[in-house]
Amino acid sequence: MTVKRNIVLIGSMGSGKSHFGRNLADLKGWQFVDTDRVLEGRFGLPIAEIYKKVGEKAFRRAELDVLKKVCLYHEAVISIGGNFPIEHRTLKTLKRFSYIIGIRAAQYRIVSRVNRRVGKRPTMDYTNVSAFVHAMIQSWKPVYKQCDYVLDTTNGRTYDFMQSIERELERAQIEFKERRQPKEKKIDKPIEGKGAYENNSSSNKWRRRARNECGYTSRYKTSHS
Repeated sequence: MTVKRNIVLIGSMGSGKSHFGRNLADLKGWQFVDTDRVLEGRFGLPIAEIYKKVGEKAFRRAELDVLKKVCLYHEAVISIGGNFPIEHRTLKTLKRFSYIIGIRAAQYRIVSRVNRRVGKRPTMDYTNVSAFVHAMIQSWKPVYKQCDYVLDTTNGRTYDFMQSIERELERAQIEFKERRQPKEKKIDKPIEGKGAYENNSSSNKWRRRARNECGYTSRYKTSHS
């Protein structure tokens, strides 16, 4: 049996990571994290604008910083942006805590998906999408070989893909650490017993002050009677 914290989906852009990530998270009742959306939240810009503004090196550094944080999550399905193939060192870090699923698809399917969102992918060459996608698939091939499981999304139903992932997790005897629940705030209960004060310092001070004043008044009346 192997214990992991989360499931990480990696693969080239257009492979279907976000779509299948959301469905898998819903199936398992987990949270879904898209690293591209996390980056957009940090910079307050669309992913293509971030890449254009900071350049490839800074973009990759920012993405790596996000990956190091989200891979520590519990019970999360994490989709990682497919702008660049995952480096071996990064993949090794992710594997410590995560079950890695590679998401891939045939070239014609990725071309079709990419063309639906022209201008949204920062590294895509839209002047020759087919050639770019072919080169991208080749660069991702060595990465898929290092994954724990690879899912081809070219043809088939989403439900069937989710079931195949569940069967593979069961076959590989993968278990996941549960997400920690926030601790409930303790509310101090009143002390039991007759005449007991509330367990509250300000209330106790008020009561002591009232008692002392009453005692002083009583002594004053006795001495002057």
